[in-house]
Amino acid sequence: MPLDKLSPEEITKVVAKIRERYDEYIFKYFKPKTVKFAFEERYAEVLQKRMDISNFLIAEIEAVEELIKREEAKVAAGPQAEQGRESLADRVERIYQENLEKIRKYPEIDIHPTANEEIKRLVGALNTLDSEYWPRLIEILRDTTYSRGSMTMVNMESQLRYLGSPGIDRVPGALSRYLYQLNRFPRDYPAIDREEKEYILESAFFLHDLDEILERALANYPRLREEQKQGLREIQQYVKGMIQDFRVRDLKRQK
Repeated sequence: MPLDKLSPEEITKVVAKIRERYDEYIFKYFKPKTVKFAFEERYAEVLQKRMDISNFLIAEIEAVEELIKREEAKVAAGPQAEQGRESLADRVERIYQENLEKIRKYPEIDIHPTANEEIKRLVGALNTLDSEYWPRLIEILRDTTYSRGSMTMVNMESQLRYLGSPGIDRVPGALSRYLYQLNRFPRDYPAIDREEKEYILESAFFLHDLDEILERALANYPRLREEQKQGLREIQQYVKGMIQDFRVRDLKRQK
């Protein structure tokens, strides 16, 4: 089907595929994000000026594929990898796919069509922590210094809701500025990148703080029933899994 006859939904899918190829080009070959930012600016201009979207998409597909083809040719022309050893390009591709698979076990919250997948999966993971694990945690700790009425847990619960619970426009409060930047025209891509990093950092701080609370609860309350201890371990396993899967192990709050 010619591109000029694509429905708006189909055009969106084509644009998403181009973005995906730029992401692959940037990640796999260590290229700057500015190449994708430039595409986004060109796309915004085409929409604003109501130019021929068909010719634009054809040109962009050819351009990104040519960029990838050149890099593949460079790798192919380089020194041959030792037999039985993984090439650098293959290693980067493998790590990239492994990282994606790790976070894709978490639900994806569709906060915006062009939002970063890692952000959408992180929101989903935090939302699951809030809806499925938090009530259980509060019940287990109700007779400890970490009861729901304690200042520590009041602050932690508030922070979790801020990071992972849908608010206005079905987006957590912590991502309100991110949503604003995604809806701006023209887009400020460095600002979008900054909001993503800030959200990941805030989430990392929360997860590490919660992990410490769980560790202290297990150590300081040996008289908890065995099923309560097991419940705490399962919650901690989920929290530690998030820290590992979203690669925020080293993003701890400075004390």
